[in-house]
Amino acid sequence: MQGLMYRLAELDADSAGLVRVIDYFDALIRHGADTATMMRASAALADCVVGMDISGRPAAGHEHTRCSPHGRLSPTSQHPTSSRKDVIIDDVVVGTVWIERTGTPLPLDDMLVDRMALTAAYILQPHRVLTDSEHSANLLFPVDDMAVLTSCAALGIDPGAPIRVLAHGGKSDLIPLSATTGRALAVTLDDLVFVPVTTILRLSPADANIGISLPGTAATAHLYVGTARFAYSLTSDEQPIVDATDLGALNLLAVNSELAQEDIPDLVRVRELAATDAGAELLATLRVYLRSGTLRGAAYQLHLHHSSVAHRLAKLSHHLGFTVDSIENRSRAEAMMMVHCSRTPTGQLNNR
Repeated sequence: MQGLMYRLAELDADSAGLVRVIDYFDALIRHGADTATMMRASAALADCVVGMDISGRPAAGHEHTRCSPHGRLSPTSQHPTSSRKDVIIDDVVVGTVWIERTGTPLPLDDMLVDRMALTAAYILQPHRVLTDSEHSANLLFPVDDMAVLTSCAALGIDPGAPIRVLAHGGKSDLIPLSATTGRALAVTLDDLVFVPVTTILRLSPADANIGISLPGTAATAHLYVGTARFAYSLTSDEQPIVDATDLGALNLLAVNSELAQEDIPDLVRVRELAATDAGAELLATLRVYLRSGTLRGAAYQLHLHHSSVAHRLAKLSHHLGFTVDSIENRSRAEAMMMVHCSRTPTGQLNNR
């Protein structure tokens, strides 16, 4: 929805102002602002005195507040009200909000007061406490960074704690409770179950296939959920458990991936190797080997003995953490080299 509003705003300058006002107050709601915070933020945005009078909630008492653009409370009226709006909760008027602008009213004043009223109504309306299940969903599928931090606090999780996300088809008994993170619970989405874990103590692939995400922290776990889903999509009867760390740069193929190259350990290691002459030579050997398909073919092109090519590939495998010349890692090595040698935004080639 936000993306649509911004596209509409590009068509009309006035619309852009409306979008900014809407987003401003939506952010206050997302971040859990109280009425005092809302008043200070409204006064700062309006750049004039704003006021609120809530008298229609007998049990909660009477609340009358005015605030200057500098955040100071202004108990006495200094300027006439220029725009006013009722605060309505459950079809009942519980009070009003207003602004006190001197001079000519601005075009967005009515919109600003309207959003003040809606935000005040939302804040004043009683809200239930989110469950651990809902916080778990916000941890893995958040609307913004604040939702992640709020969920971490509610679930008793250190935002910097290491986390992996497991994806499976619905066998919740596959994951022992001692392995889950804090009070986080499994989250079901699109017929898949996602479980954030700190330690993979036991996996039982006899009953279901399991995809394991790239490692991350609690604060960034939502970025790696897609790699768990992608790993799960590659599972089979012959390979019921797939770890995203074994997929390397192939993780960039994950649907809606938000990964950067720095998030892929293979690409980090290959970049470090390419920075040295010895490492660059090893990578050049791998490139020729992947293109030729055999040790002898690579040896012929490099004017080396095939045992020398094998030695270089073994050395490179040690540095990268996987066997680059094995059949099962062929696609991983190809993807790593393809991304590493791809064109940069400036049109230059990386490490060529």
